[in-house]
Amino acid sequence: MKITVHSAMCVASGNCSRVAPDVFQNREENGGFVELRDSNPPESEWDAAREAEYLCPSGTIQIENQPIPPRQ
Repeated sequence: MKITVHSAMCVASGNCSRVAPDVFQNREENGGFVELRDSNPPESEWDAAREAEYLCPSGTIQIENQPIPPRQ
């Protein structure tokens, strides 16, 4: 999984860091705008990263399409 953030589009909602804090952060020092902590997270973070992408109101988060692994 490859994640990209388009910082100029961010509205600082904070949804991403609430659902995927190991992948995204919103620091007050940066006006609350998103910062990518891990652009290529481990598989254990994929569901949270996808949820963050879905919850982002501005479309800031883009996840490169890769097959979703089967649940075991």
